[in-house]
Amino acid sequence: MIESDKHERKTPAEIAIIGNPNCGKTSLFNKLTGTRQRTGNWPGVTVERKDGKVRLADQHHCLVDLPGIYTLTGKGGGIDAKVAQEYLTSQQASLVIFVLDATQLARQIMLLAELNTLNIPLVIAVNMLDTAEKEGIELDLPLLSEATGYPVVGVSASTGLGIEQLKQTAAEQLQSKQQTPEPITMQALRDLAPKVAVYTKETTRTEQIDRWLLHTWLAVPIFLLVMYALFSISVNVGSIFIDFFDIWLGSWLIDGSRWALTSINAPGWLTAIISEGVFAGIQLVCTFIPVIGCLYLCMSILEDSGYLSRAAFVIDSVMSKIGLPGQAFIPLIVGFGCNVPSVMASRALDRPSARLTTIFIAPFMSCGARLSVYVFVGTALFPNQAQNAIFLLYVLGIAVAVFSAWLLRKSLFLGETQSNLTEMPAYHRPLMRNVLTQSWQRLNSFIFRAGKRIVAVVLVLALFQSWGMDGTWGNQNSEKSVLSYTGKVITPVFEPMGIGEDNWPATVGLFTGLFAKEVVVGTLDTLYSPPQITENDSNEKPDFAAGFMEALGSIAENAKGLSDVVFNPLGIDTSNVGNQDAAAEEQGVQQSSYDSMIALFPSAWAAFCYLAFILLYAPCVATIGVMQKEAGHGWLQFSIIWSLLLSYWLASNLWQVSQLMITPLFSGSWFVGSTLVLIASYKLIVRRVRRQYANEIPIVNLPI
Repeated sequence: MIESDKHERKTPAEIAIIGNPNCGKTSLFNKLTGTRQRTGNWPGVTVERKDGKVRLADQHHCLVDLPGIYTLTGKGGGIDAKVAQEYLTSQQASLVIFVLDATQLARQIMLLAELNTLNIPLVIAVNMLDTAEKEGIELDLPLLSEATGYPVVGVSASTGLGIEQLKQTAAEQLQSKQQTPEPITMQALRDLAPKVAVYTKETTRTEQIDRWLLHTWLAVPIFLLVMYALFSISVNVGSIFIDFFDIWLGSWLIDGSRWALTSINAPGWLTAIISEGVFAGIQLVCTFIPVIGCLYLCMSILEDSGYLSRAAFVIDSVMSKIGLPGQAFIPLIVGFGCNVPSVMASRALDRPSARLTTIFIAPFMSCGARLSVYVFVGTALFPNQAQNAIFLLYVLGIAVAVFSAWLLRKSLFLGETQSNLTEMPAYHRPLMRNVLTQSWQRLNSFIFRAGKRIVAVVLVLALFQSWGMDGTWGNQNSEKSVLSYTGKVITPVFEPMGIGEDNWPATVGLFTGLFAKEVVVGTLDTLYSPPQITENDSNEKPDFAAGFMEALGSIAENAKGLSDVVFNPLGIDTSNVGNQDAAAEEQGVQQSSYDSMIALFPSAWAAFCYLAFILLYAPCVATIGVMQKEAGHGWLQFSIIWSLLLSYWLASNLWQVSQLMITPLFSGSWFVGSTLVLIASYKLIVRRVRRQYANEIPIVNLPI
């Protein structure tokens, strides 16, 4: 089957590594390439491509990590299978490393029948030898090699066992010519598998653990407990370090650059670009590092241990009602802490429709940043019912997410079939080196890929916020800025939801809320109670040492309240809502802002409608950036347009319900007209998106 080639290879070769999901393929890839990796997207689709350099026989070659798939036919594998099939059939690879999980050999070996038809040199790497030994599985690798005609190497990516032998075998295969392989049938592989992998125990360790974790009565409580821990650790432990990046970079980058530019009499537009734009964007990106890093760390541990697949199986029957797999529950629950890691976590979903639907509805989960806005407005307008209003907003977000997912399933993904097959890898202790490597790779992708988009959007918003109508710069949070003027002009558009023309600061808050939802509080406080500019305001040199020490101190200060989140992971605290003085001190706002809101909002219900709009209208720029990265421009536009239409329809009709007895004709006509517009708009958008989805959604093509 293989004959020697006398001429040594001079040019670097491309080596593809392929296997089923959860076979340890990525861990083996990391072991072979180390830190010599780069990440991008496969041309024309949003499936991530990862490649790196591997040294074989004193020469570097390119190792390509193909998507985890079950088949090359494209049936049930979606875009992932198509990407792998097109790559392999294009003959770009000079060698294929086929990775098998030793504990799942009987199922995973079936892919070999299809790989055998490609006429590409191939090495079989049987992974997880250490786990197979603990499970009581005896392997006959020489028999597997003899029966298939391919060289077989036993490895353990977690311990490094067999890695050097795999490199040596791969190098030998690269120096050989591949002749037409002998045909391998599915039936032959089915007959071969039990001879290669012999189980010596009646029940394996994995089966014993599954008796508890997948128990009829215990599975759901254990799942909820694990999800609770995942959410609490990701959001609350990560949040301890947010203020460190916020204070430190605010002092060193933003204040420092502003002082330096002002000292040399730099023009205001340059300060707006560098300090309020680029550096503020970098600061915003860095504040998400702790939460996203903790999320990826926790998910990598669950994934490496083997429980993540079980978690998806437990909740699958519930999620399938809205066309989502059980795995989608994890990103959505994380969304209550922050929508950014929620969207990023969606990449763990295999089906394109499930991945896109999860990205679509994740922003409807009410994140912690929105909570500060709820408390600020609630303190002024409904202090005695704030806790009930906040709870209702959380429920409203969930209801809208469920409705949107159901609508997508019935209109856009009508022909999608959902497989009930779930790969259950064997349990094993997570190896911290693999966990940290995988977590860093995912975090690095957010920082350097999504981060660029976030900085760009922050820059644009900062320019409009700083640029005044009189041509001056430095008009942040004042009514002279272009952003404030725009807010005044479009305020009448929001009159149907109870925002009067005099309440234009509420409209401006919607714009600044695109930076981050908590920024709405600062905007409203400043515009409702403009600060007095004194003669003492000067461009003093920032105390960088003091700023850094304050940032360090914030870690210890935030850690003090960590024990409180055990029973309150969302951080919902309405204890001071009824006391405006205490609430103002806690949030760092002025008492007069509450008086202004009471005067400008016609009623508490109008304020609730405003909060409902903030809940749904558009995510922050950080979420927008990762949505564009994960799903592409087309799906991002669809998501934002739908969010704007639905939030406006809901908020305006909530207000019109309260006005039904006062203006019955207008309120009734508004409901009918706005509903017809919403339905017609959705159908038009879906028609356009359906054409894109029919072509496997060729939305984004990032350079690699």
